[in-house]
Amino acid sequence: MRLLTLAFLFVWAVSLKAQVNLVPNPSFEEYNNCPSNLSQVETSLLGWWESKGSPDYFNTCGDQAVSIPNNVFGYQNITNGYAYAGFWAYASFENTARECISTELSEPMIIGKPYLFSMKVNRTNLESNSSCNKLGVIFSTEHFNSNNVIPINNWAHIYSDSLITDTLNWITIEGSFISDESYIYINIGNFFDNNHTDILMDTIGTTNYYGSYYYLDDVSVTLDTTTAIPETEKPKLKIFPNPAGNQITVEQLSVTGNQLSVEVYDWVGRLVSQSVVQGQTSTIPLNLSKGVYLLRVKEKEEVVFWEKLIIE
Repeated sequence: MRLLTLAFLFVWAVSLKAQVNLVPNPSFEEYNNCPSNLSQVETSLLGWWESKGSPDYFNTCGDQAVSIPNNVFGYQNITNGYAYAGFWAYASFENTARECISTELSEPMIIGKPYLFSMKVNRTNLESNSSCNKLGVIFSTEHFNSNNVIPINNWAHIYSDSLITDTLNWITIEGSFISDESYIYINIGNFFDNNHTDILMDTIGTTNYYGSYYYLDDVSVTLDTTTAIPETEKPKLKIFPNPAGNQITVEQLSVTGNQLSVEVYDWVGRLVSQSVVQGQTSTIPLNLSKGVYLLRVKEKEEVVFWEKLIIE
């Protein structure tokens, strides 16, 4: 199965073995006590918590409902070790009925550095009667939990655009992005509502309810050392205003009117505006919807400046 993963800003092929994993307890091996039932992430599992709904923790030492390989959701062996987690990624009865699981990275991400993310998922063969896409991750500087629930707003940093239908094999979802904030938390789930989530039903006409439940294992966030990102040279350029409306001005401060390519990307890495400017000061018209974008300036194919651009 070929998975199409969409990353914020850019998607690169992952060819380097994992470096230092910033995710603590990435395979859910560390725990306070063996789970005795469903919805015991926060009481049994170390370092992870519920950011929406009540995801589950499974362990070979767990009681029957949450044991491995047999449990209430089906049969699935571990990828390694003796534990994995699980969550509902889709439910037909409510547009935003989702479960998300979160943890804190061992250190904040560095603004301007590229990072690799990967996780393994497997659709359960019991309880689930449909498959879905849009499983992914949102990085945040905010601590989402049951009292401060992460929003389902049809966006994620990295997600699978392909349906995850395999109930036998673990499927890897992966991608890369450039950190635009000092992110310290990762939140895993489906952050798209039902109108923006594709599903494949196992049966048609036999039930009024459809749901997609997935096991989760081997979560990884590492610095991408294979992608060279030129150091930004912000002192040479001034781009204003930011936040902006229907135009921005590019002022070259320490060079004499070099030809530059000014590019604007949306949150899923699509190029939505591109202009070529030359001269000390240039004004670029924009016709963009309100939101957050990445503005990138290149000189002879070399990135010399980038920053987050807000359109109001």
